[in-house]
Amino acid sequence: MSFWWLAWKDLKMIARDKKALLTLILMPLILIAILGSAFGNVMKQDDDSVLEKFSMGIVNLDKGPLSKVLVEEVFENQMKDQIEIKSLHESELRKKITEHHLPVGLIIEPGFSDSLMTGEQAKVKLLTVPDPGLKAVVVQKVVEQFADSVPIEAAAAQKASLVQTGTDGEKKTLQEMDLSKVSLLNETTVSAKTKMVGSFQYYAAAMGVMFLLMTVVQGVSNMILEREQEVYNRLLLTHLTYTYYLLGKLLGLVVICLAQAAVILMGTGLIFGVDWGDSASGVLVMTMAFIINACGLGVLAGSFVKTEKAFSVAGMFGTQIMAVLGGSMVPMYLFPDWVNSAVKFLPNALALQNYLKLMTGAGLADILPAVLGALGLGILFFVIGLIRLSMGRRGRYA
Repeated sequence: MSFWWLAWKDLKMIARDKKALLTLILMPLILIAILGSAFGNVMKQDDDSVLEKFSMGIVNLDKGPLSKVLVEEVFENQMKDQIEIKSLHESELRKKITEHHLPVGLIIEPGFSDSLMTGEQAKVKLLTVPDPGLKAVVVQKVVEQFADSVPIEAAAAQKASLVQTGTDGEKKTLQEMDLSKVSLLNETTVSAKTKMVGSFQYYAAAMGVMFLLMTVVQGVSNMILEREQEVYNRLLLTHLTYTYYLLGKLLGLVVICLAQAAVILMGTGLIFGVDWGDSASGVLVMTMAFIINACGLGVLAGSFVKTEKAFSVAGMFGTQIMAVLGGSMVPMYLFPDWVNSAVKFLPNALALQNYLKLMTGAGLADILPAVLGALGLGILFFVIGLIRLSMGRRGRYA
């Protein structure tokens, strides 16, 4: 196709521009080094950041059916990969916690089962060493979800038991059923491979998406500038269609962004030891989707602006706003959840959130909906921009 040589022309021009190459390669790495070091204490990553298997002592003073389900079915069976259970006496548990031989201990008070069956508040005690990290949170969430789900599941099981009759003709009661065979909990466990994101990891992704946006703005600015000069008119003499012209410019811009992304990914990994996650395919697919999304948005924005100077100023200003809202300037955890959800239509915000997911242990399947959404938005942006530019061109030369 005739647009291939146009993309090749743009690549040769950028390769000859030393200033542009330094901006594409060095500036992201320098800013990542500065911000990663500055926020190293705030977003510290150490060995405790990984949720490893830990031991927990349990004292079951209830001995009822539901406490048995909680201990044997939930902790000892469903969470055996995350927690090693030790059944102890209360005095022995308190001693081990005090001497830091165990990080977490759980005391199930008498009447635990009866309280849950009647919908009353069940009592448990959670004992921990100072600063137990995620261990205490995991145990707390498991117990809370178990307590919340039991009244609902118990009511359903009791209703079902009303239609069952025993051999003597009498109806069974819930207490007579084998509760270990009744689903009292929808299992939700924290993966043992879940990782926390460090400062260098966060700002490698944050600065990466921001500089890729800036590259897109610069590429679209050059395209508008080319239309303002005689270069564009000479290209039309080659019988290059307007659609092929835009496809060639877009292809060249995508390749340039891919090269920049490769430098950021490999540079941060080799220089700063940034771990982008276990799914290399997820990182590559997310990068491609983000670039297509950003390029499509750039073409759409460029279709509303007639001069290169106006677009360059508006593009850089818009990039900074998107960087702030998308988490490149300020860590995303400082924003409310509704803000992080609302800005997902921005290419950089969507990409950053999914890069962080990959860094915490997610795979390609986990981010596939976001990838498809980014690709769909990018194509939609490009098509609308192409239609607008084509209509404007026909109106000019009609």
